[in-house]
Amino acid sequence: MALCYWGLPGTMLDVWLYLYGLSLGTEHDRNIAVILGSVAAIHLCYLVWMLGWSLQKRQFVFAVYDIFPPSRTDSIRIIKRLHRYARNVYRAVLSSIGVLSVDSPYFDLVLICREIVETALQTQQAYRMSVLLPRTRLNRCYVALLVINCWSTALIHSTFHKISTKRRFYVIVCDSVLDMVSSVGISTVILAIYAVDFDFELGEFPSYKWYEDVWLMHVLSEFHLVLVTSWSDLVMRLVFSLSMLGNMDNMKKLLCTTTTSAIPSEVRKLSVNRRRSSIVPASDPKVTDVKHAYRKNRLQILIESRVMQGFFGMWGAALLILHLYAESISSVPQCAMQVKPWGTSVPSCSLFVLDCHAVSMDGVSDEVSIQWSTFDRSTTSGLVIRHCPHFEVPVILTEFKRLKLLKFYNTTITEWNESAALSQTHHPSLVMLFLVRVNMTNGELPTGLQGSGFPKSLMDIEFCNTNLRVLPDDLDLKWPKSGTIYFEASNLSTVPDSLVRLSPYVTSLALNPIASIPESILMRTAGYLHVGGTLITGLPQTAKISPFFKLRVDHTNVSFFWDWVDPMVAHAGLVYNSLPTILATGSPYCSELQRIFEGSQSNFSAPWRQGVSMTLSDASPENWATLKKAVSCGAWTQTLYPVEFEDNYSKIAT
Repeated sequence: MALCYWGLPGTMLDVWLYLYGLSLGTEHDRNIAVILGSVAAIHLCYLVWMLGWSLQKRQFVFAVYDIFPPSRTDSIRIIKRLHRYARNVYRAVLSSIGVLSVDSPYFDLVLICREIVETALQTQQAYRMSVLLPRTRLNRCYVALLVINCWSTALIHSTFHKISTKRRFYVIVCDSVLDMVSSVGISTVILAIYAVDFDFELGEFPSYKWYEDVWLMHVLSEFHLVLVTSWSDLVMRLVFSLSMLGNMDNMKKLLCTTTTSAIPSEVRKLSVNRRRSSIVPASDPKVTDVKHAYRKNRLQILIESRVMQGFFGMWGAALLILHLYAESISSVPQCAMQVKPWGTSVPSCSLFVLDCHAVSMDGVSDEVSIQWSTFDRSTTSGLVIRHCPHFEVPVILTEFKRLKLLKFYNTTITEWNESAALSQTHHPSLVMLFLVRVNMTNGELPTGLQGSGFPKSLMDIEFCNTNLRVLPDDLDLKWPKSGTIYFEASNLSTVPDSLVRLSPYVTSLALNPIASIPESILMRTAGYLHVGGTLITGLPQTAKISPFFKLRVDHTNVSFFWDWVDPMVAHAGLVYNSLPTILATGSPYCSELQRIFEGSQSNFSAPWRQGVSMTLSDASPENWATLKKAVSCGAWTQTLYPVEFEDNYSKIAT
């Protein structure tokens, strides 16, 4: 994981994760990598030390105190002092001292308290998995391990009631196994599932996967268990990792046996003398000593009593009952991903797909409300509406409190009133809004998408193949800024001023009948502008943009570039190298560039102008490497939204 976080900055995967709230941001990726790497290094050094000394000694070496025996009492050699110092440092750093030590008479009490705390945290983890993970097998395995851990704790205390060493050892072993599963096992299984889809050459997932509803909902749910999404989450991961380290150290101490033959005779004599002297009390017993012994006896009885055995036994039984009851709840028709959170009596659906064609309905408000009333709407993360000829958005939409994705496909929205509007109050977690092949009344934005309390988290708004022809003038006062906004293959004839004022990070106006673009759209779009497939014949003469800006003018009549693109050319390929810096496929510029590379043309035909880019106008062979790096003329889909994939994915089932 540390290596993954170290290589994450500057990739499109980092953008997707941040956009969907699955990371803390690019600026923190390397910090997280250092922290996780440090913990991994401690574990690795611990293992290498043990294996190395085991090979050298030709026996299992568990710890520093197996390598450096106690020094002679009369020895004052420096090497002995160094050995003793190393042993003490080891015990101070990697072993708990005092009442936390495995040799302490209070270790059982400490262990019980730690077991309660860790079991509570692991129970909370199991509950999160029941809410987030629709993968039934993974949930079952984790709950089974948690129940077994609870019951094994009770069984071990009962079986080894009088043998403290074995009791402590086996309890720690069971605890370590569950810690390993919690901190490493679950993440490893989830990563293995997604490794099949990952493009290791590009270092990211294929872009179309982020539009595959089921896959996306799995990512939004399961990556919370894999990636660090908050600082408190990072702290909990460190607690489990360091707990494993402490458990391993305690197990090694319990496994270590000290034979009398390994102890020098002088030390044995001294030890015997010490034991002899300790038989004779220094003074008569006091009342306080009796009280202390009585308290200690009561504590020992409490620890070794069947109260704790029954406590963990009932805890495990309660977990099993909660899980089995959740498993018994029936599924819902058209629920593409069902989750089974504990403590609910109605079905829960993480992704609900309303296919009007499949259920033979038009999409009238009452019909839709009946469909959406069959499950617990507060647990739904994704809502998809398909193939509805007359869809009326019902008021019940406001009950989807955890909604993250709202998608309309092949649908005509005839009514979307303010009473059912998207809002921060009702949809605080909404991240994505997709309208694909959608018609709206009069080609105008529905009232439900113009509310003054629009969700602040809705940073990914994509329209593709719609009849939208105009945007409200005050849209920039309602929608969140600096997001991703697509209005592709629609009927916009000009660049709306309100869209410019929204200052999106990514703007796409592809395949709209727009004849010219203003300088402001270039200056206000922070990262990526797509105006391919429009009617433009040229770009604004001046613009102030980021050197890492990306531009698409494919399938337009652009034949040359102004010098404001030179910083982009100089930084081509440094970040997001899976995206071309300038994509000009199907333009006059690319046609001439291709002929220049083939040798049938020596120079660009566009007449020289003041302020033209000298770099992109230089056709000399010495400049070909720069041209190839900065300008791409390869084949790309004309829209950023993968509409062809969507058509195949969401088509009417036959």
